[in-house]
Order: sequence, then C-alpha cells, then structure tokens
Amino acid sequence: MDTGNIYIVDIDQGNQNSVQDSCGRSCEPSARSPESQESMDLDEILDELGHFGKFQLISFLLISFPIIFSATFALSYIFTAGDLNYRCHIPECEGMDTTFDTEWLRNAVPFQQDSTDVPSRCLRFAFLKEKALGFSENKTLQGYNDSVCTEKYFDRNTTVKCDKWVYEEGITILREWDITCEENRWALTIVGTINNVGQFIGMPIAGMVSDRIGRKRALVIAVFLAAIMGITRSLAWSYTSFLVFEFLDPLCGSGLYTAGFVLGMELVGPKGRVFAGTIVSVFYTIGEVILGCVSLWLQNWRLILRVIYIPALLCVAHYWLATESVRWLLAKGRTKEASEIVLKAARTNGVTLPQQLLNKLRASADTKNELAKQQGNNGARKETMIQIFQSRILLKRLIISAFCWFSTTFVFFGLSLNSVSVGGNKYTNFILGALIEVPAYITFYLCLDRIGRKYTLCISFILSGISCIAFAFMPTDMDNLQLALFLMGKFGITTAFAVVFVFTAELFPTELRHSMLGTCSMLGRIGSVIAPQTPLLGQYLKSLPLLLFGTMSVLSGLLSFTFPETLHLKLPDTIEEAENIGKKREN
Repeated sequence: MDTGNIYIVDIDQGNQNSVQDSCGRSCEPSARSPESQESMDLDEILDELGHFGKFQLISFLLISFPIIFSATFALSYIFTAGDLNYRCHIPECEGMDTTFDTEWLRNAVPFQQDSTDVPSRCLRFAFLKEKALGFSENKTLQGYNDSVCTEKYFDRNTTVKCDKWVYEEGITILREWDITCEENRWALTIVGTINNVGQFIGMPIAGMVSDRIGRKRALVIAVFLAAIMGITRSLAWSYTSFLVFEFLDPLCGSGLYTAGFVLGMELVGPKGRVFAGTIVSVFYTIGEVILGCVSLWLQNWRLILRVIYIPALLCVAHYWLATESVRWLLAKGRTKEASEIVLKAARTNGVTLPQQLLNKLRASADTKNELAKQQGNNGARKETMIQIFQSRILLKRLIISAFCWFSTTFVFFGLSLNSVSVGGNKYTNFILGALIEVPAYITFYLCLDRIGRKYTLCISFILSGISCIAFAFMPTDMDNLQLALFLMGKFGITTAFAVVFVFTAELFPTELRHSMLGTCSMLGRIGSVIAPQTPLLGQYLKSLPLLLFGTMSVLSGLLSFTFPETLHLKLPDTIEEAENIGKKREN
C-alpha cells in the first residue's frame, strides 16, 4: 500500500530525527555526525521559514496530482479484472439480444440454494430436444414455440456445462475474454498479484533512480512511463498482452508516490511532518475515490484505463513547475541550487533568513567529501548488523515488526479488494472503504502523541480484527451491518498502517534504522502480493478471507503489545540504547 508510505522518506534521506520530533530538541543525540549536523542546519532554516507556510502549501498542491494518480494506477486492477454476474446462455430460448434475468430462467438454469438465490454461472439443465416440436438448428426455439422454455423441456436432474454466457452489467477482462467459471478464477486474481510483484521489483529500482537523477526527474519519468503503459494496456489485444502491461505499469511507475511525496516533504519542518504526511495520505484517498467514481460511471475496463491514465500525461509539466528536493541537492553538492530554492521559499513565505544560516547551508558542500569517506567503510555497519542478530531483544523485535508489516499490507489490500464483494453496490462499497481512511488518518494524527505508539497500534489492529471476524459471521442478507463492520475493519487497519511506519523506525538504532525499516517494508510487500489471491478462498468458505484477515489482525495486535513505548523518547543511536528503550519507564 503506497497509501501508508508516509514516514519512510524522512528516514531514507538520512535525517534520523525527522521521524517524529515530538519531544523537541532536547531529545536529540548529544553527538552528531557530519551528516546529521547538515540535517540540523537545514532544520534550523526550516524553523525560520515556517514548518508549513505558503511555499510548502503550494508544493503540496502541485504534488497532489501525482499522488492522486498513483492511487488510481495502483488499484485500477480491482475494476479492470473485477468479477461480474453472469449465467449460461440458453441458445434454445434466446438469441443474441437477451437480458440477464428472464421469466423462464429458473426452468433452464439451476439456482444456488442459499440466501443469495442467484443463477448458476456455468451449469444449465439438459435440454430435451426430442420434446421440442418444430425445433430447428438454425433458429431459436422461441421463434417457433413460445412455450418451449417451460419446465417440461428441460431435464432438471441433469446439468451440463455451458460454453457461452450472458452478463448482467459492466465490461471487465472477464467478459472481454470469457474468463469464466471457478476453474479460471485464478486468471483474475493473478492480475493483482502481478501488479504488486511489479511494485515489489520496481520500488528499489525507483529508489536508485531517484537517488541518482533527483526526485523531480524521477517523478516525471515515473508518471510518463506509467501513463504510457496504462494507455497501452487499455488497447490490449489478448489476456497475455494485458498481463504484460499490468506488470510493466507498476514496474515503471512504482516510484511515483515516493518521489512526489519527497518533493512535498523536504521543505516541511519537523513539527509539520506528521501533519504533512497526513495530507499526503488524504490525497491518496482522493485518488481511490476518483477511481471508484470513474469505474461506477463507465463500467468498461478499457474506458476506465483511458480516463485515469491519459490525464496523467499532464503531470510531465512538473518538470518545469515543481522544485527539486533540497536535501537531494545538498547531498549532491549542488548547494547553489539548494540555496536558490530556500531563498524562493523565504520570499514566498515572507521571511528574511539570517545570513549565518545561509552560510551554514552553503558550507555543507565543503564537508560532503569528508562525509563520503567516513561512510565508505562499512565495517562498523556490518558489525552492528551482526549485533542485531546476536541480541535476543532486537531479533525478537525485528521478527514481530516484520510480521506486523506483513499483516498490515495483507489485510489492508485484502479488504480493499474484497470491498467489491460486500453486499450492496460494489462501487459504493469501494468508495466508502476509501473515504473511511480519512478519519483513520485523523485518528492517527490525534492519538499518536497522546496515547502513544504501542497502544494506538495495538488497539487499531484488534479493532480491525474483531470487525473482520464479526463480519464473517453476519448473515449475508444484512448488507448494512456487514458494510458497517467492513468499514470499521478498514478504519482500524488504515490507522495501524500509518502507525507502523513511525513505530518501526523508532525501535532500532540509527545505523540500521533505514535497513530495518526497509527489511520490514519489503516483507510487508509480500502481504500485498498474496492479498489478491484471497478471493479464491471464498470458493471453499465465503467468510474464509475475512476470518483470515481478522485472525492476522488480532494476532498482530497482541504481538505489538510486547513492543516498548517510544513516546517522548529520543531515537536510539546504539544497540544498547535500542535494547533499553522503555526500561527506565517500566522501573
């Protein structure tokens, strides 16, 4: 879920104290490396500029469009490869022009004997040809005898598989290439898995590209290539070609969210980062809502792709409109360009910067080579990595963190996918499931510094788990109650997704914070790869996917309770400090 990636960027930039500066400057380590000193200088300038002024607001409005498109791109497969209602075509009773529900349908097609009472998708009753007087191979029987579709002309004790189908509404790839019946269900679910595999492979590549050529260029390249792949996918000539471009799209555009996010976050002060991250997440939610509305409006997979991908080409204008990341420019020694952006921000915000702060910013280029030499020797880093596995406390913490990440992505994407299977209108359910993320992010913003990370994470997981389990046991005809429980589950897991980023970064020492967060994030992405396959479990027990989501959430909630609380504590710099988090408080 890209929608949860709202705090990893600050860690990636080397600003180790920017995850959550909730306790002020007094919480910062007493000794700083040259790299952290450079970050401190920029943070001092951000204090003068304003943590979220007019310049930052304009930057966020600019990146809102790529963030919105990243959501529509990432989740489009829910509707392009979505399920449809269909039944067997009865050639003896209907021609090419037909309707899904007819008066004689129960005579020709068996219905499921449960509360859904829907016609069988792939079975029909055997037709008693010899009883049908006036039968002709070249015409429908209805043309000769209006009563031929009555019950007596079908053997209700014998069913046969059909080879042609009638669809109720909408056009997805299921209807385009007749990917019907349970034995072919995998061909639909594999689409989401391929999409997430593309993201899994593309994310590290996008990170390397962004580090090499800059955030702005990475954003423009990602949005352009993703748009081209999406438009080409809308022209797919076969199921195989559709899958190829379904993979290439996220492979090329996986950096769209993170690159756009960095451009907005790099000039936000420490006190404004949680608020700014919340705003970015809301933009992502807006993209999900737009996707649901466009799908409801068009209900044709080719048109949906064209409507959401063609406008994305306009984001190429960000090459001229957006500003480059100041931190990236400083890291590359391009101090003059960084200073120009800072001065532009100061003019926009109506602030005059003290000359000594600008001098500190320019002086950072002189220490860059020395810093690179210091970081060239990875021996100490490797030794610290070994100590992580030698420490029972940190190893246990890493395993539980990875499991929580896996559960979070698995449940979040699983619920997003299964929202279209909840009783009622699937488009409305998806839109409501997206909108519930907004109060979830607000809850995260309000609770994180009040009740703490551990309790917020634990309660969010358990709330989601209990809601999913309760949903699984609700009668299928109670649509409103099912929808309420589903939304409560989505609310809980969305909040957990936001918290787990911050919490994980605060549990490990500075030298390995990025590595540990990256490891957990990578393992979490496996959950999003598996999630699209969960609808297949419904073939055995309809409530099985929700039971699995609920169990994973509750277990993660209980395990997260073993974490130490990090609220108002400085970020640990050493293995020993990481091991001792919360011990003084407990004593």
